[in-house]
Amino acid sequence: MARAAEELGVTPTALSHAIKALEAQLGLPLLIRSSRGVTATAEGRRLAERLAGAFREIDIALSELEPQSGRITLAVTPAFASLWLAPRLAQLEAELPDLSLRIETSYAPVDLKRATQIDLAIRYGPVRGDEDILVEDEFGAFATPALRDKALAGRSVDLLSPSWRMPIGAAPTWRDLSEPAGPRIKIAQDRAFEDEQFAVQCALAGQGVLLGSPHLLSLLIQRGLLVPVSPVMRLKGPAYKIAGREEALQSGKVRKFLRWLRAQFRG
Repeated sequence: MARAAEELGVTPTALSHAIKALEAQLGLPLLIRSSRGVTATAEGRRLAERLAGAFREIDIALSELEPQSGRITLAVTPAFASLWLAPRLAQLEAELPDLSLRIETSYAPVDLKRATQIDLAIRYGPVRGDEDILVEDEFGAFATPALRDKALAGRSVDLLSPSWRMPIGAAPTWRDLSEPAGPRIKIAQDRAFEDEQFAVQCALAGQGVLLGSPHLLSLLIQRGLLVPVSPVMRLKGPAYKIAGREEALQSGKVRKFLRWLRAQFRG
């Protein structure tokens, strides 16, 4: 209810009153309210499904009249937003000054049929069917230069292992990474992090060797803040995939942004 009220630009109380007025008009409940939260009744779900298409058409018609026609609303994971996208926003603005990017972050995959305010989403997970692949990911062992030297000298180091809150298929592990021929790292302890960004910050602070993606870490690697422990310690991972509403994917602003995005990964 709070998120819906925010999207509509009203208070949760005003939204609740509006729903109750609609229920009184229809003579049936649309929501079930309890101490555990709010859920839709069967009638409420049916009404929402029937009205969704009409609301999408209204949203599209209004967006075509907006003066900020160059704005794109992009849904990405928090890690992609902070580690890859945010450091490149100034470059994007300089190269595509007519575009305005609004970023929404979430670990849960966005339902583009319902979230009509989202133009484009970059999803992360296993490749299925004819999905539009931005880049197939891989994982390696990364550390600060000083800690890399310590690990290669045979001294014990901590391992920093992120976990993923979204379904990515078989998650890579240190066991998978250490199987190929390469230097053997002496493990003091394996520290797990719920958020990938926290693991990266600990790696930057020299607290351990990170199991990370060279794509997400690309700018940190270019600046020499993190370095690969060994080039042969690489493991294939999931993929970054592009999804969007059909009408958005056909718009000139989205096609222009996607060309810029793909060029960044081609390097």
